Amino acid sequence: MKKIPSFLFLLAFLTACAVSTPAIPPTQPPVENAPLPTQTLQFTPIPTLTFTPVPTVGFPTFVAPTSTPDPASQPNLIQFPANGTYADITDFIEINKSKTYSVNAMKGQIMSVSVLPQSADNNWTYIPLQIKGADGVILCPQQDSDCTAWRGVLPATQDYFITLSPVTDVIQFVLRVAVNPPGKSEQYFQYFNPANGVSLTYSDYFAPVFPVFSNYKIVPELALYVNDNETYMKTNLSEAYFFLGSSADPQMVASCTDSNPNGGAIEQIVGNEVINGFTFVHSTSAGVGAGNLYEQEIYRMAYNNICYEVIYHMHSANIGNFPPDTVTEFDRNAIMNKMYTVFSTFTIK
Repeated sequence: MKKIPSFLFLLAFLTACAVSTPAIPPTQPPVENAPLPTQTLQFTPIPTLTFTPVPTVGFPTFVAPTSTPDPASQPNLIQFPANGTYADITDFIEINKSKTYSVNAMKGQIMSVSVLPQSADNNWTYIPLQIKGADGVILCPQQDSDCTAWRGVLPATQDYFITLSPVTDVIQFVLRVAVNPPGKSEQYFQYFNPANGVSLTYSDYFAPVFPVFSNYKIVPELALYVNDNETYMKTNLSEAYFFLGSSADPQMVASCTDSNPNGGAIEQIVGNEVINGFTFVHSTSAGVGAGNLYEQEIYRMAYNNICYEVIYHMHSANIGNFPPDTVTEFDRNAIMNKMYTVFSTFTIK
C-alpha cells in the first residue's frame, strides 16, 4: 500500500478524535567529540557545486538564483570539500524538467539524500527523487511510493545518480547529500539560532525539510524528517518529524505552556519534564482519521521572554489497511529515543 504524506489527510486530522498515549522514557544520546558542521537553512546561489555551509538562522530565506540550469543529460558532479562528508547544494529547476547530480561512494557506506524546495507561489511543495546506481539498481523510489528523501547502506562502489523531477515550478531548493565515512553509522550537524542562542545537534538520521501540519502553536524554524529507509521499510510508519519553534511575541510567551486551542487534536498535559536542565511542560495528543493515526509528544517552555516549542510528530497507518503479513507495527520506542537524542542536546547560549 502506498504511504501518503500527511498533508493529504489534513481535513481528516482537523476533525480527529483525541486518544491518550503514554510517554516513553528516553535514552541518552551518543557523545561526539569532533566539531560539528552548522545547519544551513539560507538559500544562497553558489558559483559551483562545491558548497561550504554558512551558519544561519530561521525558516529558509530564498534568494533569486542567477545561474542557468544544467541539462538533465549532463549530471552535475557533487564534490565534497576537503575532508568533508556532505554538501548542501543550492539550485533551481522548472516544472516538467529534471536535473541529475552524481556522487561516487563505496559499498557499505551510508548515504542520505534530502531536498528542501520553495515553490513559485511560496507554498509547501516537494520534489520526487530517483536515486540510481551506475549498475542500474534503483534505491528509490521503491514500490509505488514517491521518494522525497532517502537514507541507507550503499550496495556497491560506484557512481550514484540523483534525479530531481518537480511536480511544480521550484524557484530554488537545497539538496543535501551526505556520505558517512567508512565504518561510521552516523554523522552529526548543529543547528544554532543566533537571535536567541538556541542550539541543538542532530544526526543524518534526520533531514531538514519544510514542516507538515501539526499541533504547533509556533511555525517551526527547524523541521527534521526521520530519513532512514530501514525505519519505514515494511512497517506502517508513514512519516515522523521533529519540530523546533521559538517566539518572542508577548501574547505567545504569556500563554506558552497552555494547550493549543487551535490544534488538530485535543492535547492532554502530562506534567513537567526536565530536558538538559530546562523545564518543559509536556503534553500529548493523538488523532485518528481515514485509517491513520497522528501521535504527538509536545514540549513547551517560556524562558527569558521567549516561548520554545518542541514536537515529536509520528504519522502511521492502521495495520488493517495492508494485506496480511506484509507490514509490522513500527518501533515507537526506537523513534522516541532517536527524537530524544536530538532534544537532549537543546541548550540556550
